[in-house]
Amino acid sequence: MPGTLSAFAQQEPAATGTAQPEAAGLTLKQAVDLALIHSESVQKAEKEIDRTWDLREESNKKIDYVPAQTAGNPELEITWSQLLADDLIWRMSSRELTVEQDKVALGTCQKYWAIISGLDKVNAAQDAVTKAQWDLRIGRATFVVGIISQPALLAIQAQASQADASLTAAKNELDNAYMSFDQLIGASTTERPVLSDTLNYVPLSVDNLDNEVGRIVSKSPSVWLAQESVNLQSYYKDMIMYTGEYRPYKVRKIEVEQAELDASSAKKIMKEITYSLYYNVKTLEETQTALQESIKAAEENLRVSKLKFDLGMVTSADVAAAQATLSDLKQNNIQAISQHAYLKLAFEKPWAHVSLTSG
Repeated sequence: MPGTLSAFAQQEPAATGTAQPEAAGLTLKQAVDLALIHSESVQKAEKEIDRTWDLREESNKKIDYVPAQTAGNPELEITWSQLLADDLIWRMSSRELTVEQDKVALGTCQKYWAIISGLDKVNAAQDAVTKAQWDLRIGRATFVVGIISQPALLAIQAQASQADASLTAAKNELDNAYMSFDQLIGASTTERPVLSDTLNYVPLSVDNLDNEVGRIVSKSPSVWLAQESVNLQSYYKDMIMYTGEYRPYKVRKIEVEQAELDASSAKKIMKEITYSLYYNVKTLEETQTALQESIKAAEENLRVSKLKFDLGMVTSADVAAAQATLSDLKQNNIQAISQHAYLKLAFEKPWAHVSLTSG
């Protein structure tokens, strides 16, 4: 479990690092801790380790020694093959626990960041409503004096209504994000925890992509299981009646070859997923420079608009428009950073991403 937390909750730089949620809010690491404690899937996986160990021990009790060979002894072959299978199932249960822990940790990060993004989305929607209200006020005034037509006024009213609807939708999305997060960490669904960590953009740095992908794939539980299945079938190849019936050598040899093909396929699939996640990260990174430049330009435009307003050169509507533009850009940036942070973690442990997205 500590390894899981280290890989996920502590991998992304955060604004704070205190361990006092009551005073300073809930950190990402604390959220992952709580989610792991309350996760029923993790609890079930832990029990599965105990269950499969007991089954393995029962099989082990039936064998007094490790046979040098089992060929020609059906009873010994069946007993020995059962122990080998039970041993693999037990060892796999530990890997499955790790997958569940990684899945919960990754999902917690995703939901934590969804709240941060949701808060920003509500703020942006509120600024859009403010702008729309100013536009409507001006539209009504100009309609009265005959500057704009009734269809033009109706279009402005429709935009104001759409802004109100978008704000309501953003608030509903935020409420849903809080509810989902609360359930994950074992809190009341009416709680609105203060999140103390913030999202920070840090580019993914990989010195040698092929080597890094190879390292990640080698840790994949599915790849490990496929390779262990090859080893198991290799043992079975030397057993004539391990199933209780005679199995020709050619059949046993083919079963080994099939297991080898499965192992190769599992490795290829995990490689493809890992490479894809890497390039998705890099695609998002390509947009960051343009986003940051747009935000800087919008910030400068807002600063100038406020200065002009103080000098009486522009109206409150102009300032509201500049503020809405900036808020919208910042919201887009937060969403991009959130997705980038998620994909970075998914790249490190793609099996967690696969498990999370497959339900």
